[in-house]
Amino acid sequence: MKEMKKTITKKPKGAVAEINDFSKYLGMKKRDLTIFEMLPEENEYRLRLKNSKLNRVEPWFIIDEDGGTHALTSLRSLNNLLDTIKKNQKEIFELRLEKAIYQQMPVDFNDAWTVAMDAVERIVSVTGVARTNVDLDRLLEDIKKEHPNLFIDMNMMMESLQNERL
Repeated sequence: MKEMKKTITKKPKGAVAEINDFSKYLGMKKRDLTIFEMLPEENEYRLRLKNSKLNRVEPWFIIDEDGGTHALTSLRSLNNLLDTIKKNQKEIFELRLEKAIYQQMPVDFNDAWTVAMDAVERIVSVTGVARTNVDLDRLLEDIKKEHPNLFIDMNMMMESLQNERL
């Protein structure tokens, strides 16, 4: 006799459950949540407070007529978030550049860094490419060709070691 497998279909989470999960992720307390329900009217939408009180804790959440969830935040908070993202992008770029320089075995890291940053600024100003999108491998390859004295030449070092042995 064949066994029938039961298929378990997960019900999509309700909007309030999604908001509760997200607010936990943000570290918000349930009592600090502000949830609105968006209600379509004739030529406009009306927001109805879904939970018991209006809080100043951000973000506020809105549930639209289709059950979709949206977040509402102040421009100050959005600006702070964007500033943080920009700082993180800059830090990540600098760490990637540092790694790329060290992989090329610089004679003096600070000299190589200065030349690389000048080259990055030139590329950004000429091409308009975002700093984070500069191809660092290609950049360092070009710098090695233009300034070979900034990096240890392993081929030359190996040749000199072989010559010493002879």
